Amino acid sequence: MNRQTLHRFTRLGTQASLALAVAAALTLPLSAEAGSFKLPTDNAAGWARANAGGSLFANDPTAVYNNPAAMAFFDGPVLQLTGTAIRPSAKFEGEFRDQQGNPTTGNNPDGFGKFIPFPNMAFAAPVNDHLVLGASVTVPYGLVSEYNPTWQGRYFGTKTSVQSIAMSFSAGFKVNDQFSIGVGILGQRTKAQLNTMLDPYGSAAGLIGAPILGAPQSGDVQLNVDVKKKFAFGYFAGFEFKPTAQDSIGFSYHSKIKQTLSGNYAMYGSQASKDLIALAPIAFPNAGLPALNPDGDKASAVFNMPAFANLDWLHAFNDRFSLAASVKWTDWSDFKKLTLTSNGETLVSLPQGYKDAWVYSIGGDYKLNSQWTLRAGVGYDETPSNIISRDPRIPDGSRRLLGMGVGYQATDHLAIDFGYQHQFVSDARVKLTNQPALGYGTMDGKFKDHGDVLSFTGTYRF
Repeated sequence: MNRQTLHRFTRLGTQASLALAVAAALTLPLSAEAGSFKLPTDNAAGWARANAGGSLFANDPTAVYNNPAAMAFFDGPVLQLTGTAIRPSAKFEGEFRDQQGNPTTGNNPDGFGKFIPFPNMAFAAPVNDHLVLGASVTVPYGLVSEYNPTWQGRYFGTKTSVQSIAMSFSAGFKVNDQFSIGVGILGQRTKAQLNTMLDPYGSAAGLIGAPILGAPQSGDVQLNVDVKKKFAFGYFAGFEFKPTAQDSIGFSYHSKIKQTLSGNYAMYGSQASKDLIALAPIAFPNAGLPALNPDGDKASAVFNMPAFANLDWLHAFNDRFSLAASVKWTDWSDFKKLTLTSNGETLVSLPQGYKDAWVYSIGGDYKLNSQWTLRAGVGYDETPSNIISRDPRIPDGSRRLLGMGVGYQATDHLAIDFGYQHQFVSDARVKLTNQPALGYGTMDGKFKDHGDVLSFTGTYRF
């Protein structure tokens, strides 16, 4: 094999590396639903109950977004502000190796480990004895994970920051004292920053069969992707049925939200590697390679939020003790592939292997007196991820939920709540060989995960 042929293989590998790495980065938001990325839009009381009961508890403003039918039974205007912070933790136990089988250099930090705050707020007011209107601002999706750019798993991802903010308007209508319906619309804004490291010399060594042009890990190129969607729209609806004076049953459905994230990618690294990327389309004019700019260009990908549904039940045993249960389904199996484009040209289309996810929870309230209420709950939250698609960005496993909290009725109008939830996460097994164009590196091991949630809520009833 002559020198010109070697250069062509290297250019081809580097060009493909960029396309596949951008696409791999953009798959992240869809790789995990269970808690770590898709956030329950609950208040502090809901987190304390392990998210059981939905919004069926009396005068719970989260109904504005979760199930607007429950608003129909409100007895007056109510405003609620919630601040929640989530701290996931994921420590890898195993090994990373490059294309030649050598250990990848660097350390092995916890890419999470920090409390990430996010707010929720809602307002609802009765118009008459049958109609209640509401508005909310929620954060249904959010996560930040950040590893050192020199860590051992850098070729599988470095930094990820994703946040979706939804503004909703809804209405609840009480048909009679036993049954109500509700509908709502929402506009959602999503932004993401997704970084990873490329190993072009690892790609070249794999394609050529030997590290002739340079050793793997010796010419890293940092790839950063920033994309967002200003507004995408969806709808939601539900009902509440009170078969007895002590029981309430609620059902709600939130539609899929179709959206395309658009933005830019940029690369940082050696000039030699970037020059090869620029020459690739010229060297292979008939190979169908996309003309990517090593100094950055546009990037976009379809990123649809899945539909989900809740079935909730609440039973009041007496004036002091209430118990609730919930089952939640999310349609992650609807996501089958991810296609990345730039300037109207398809860069890559990747298949995905997710499954529908279910959450089961039970929890309740116990009123000590007119001012203090104790809360607790347990649950089980499935993950849609699997060993094929799981990586360090979202090393997610199914989790057991344990919640507890306390509520204080400060005045006739003001209530304050605190909720804490600990998430015991199953070990997330990871065994991957990086795609050839991404460097041929491997990782084999497991993530030891857990999570903590702190939530504070203030509720004012006018």
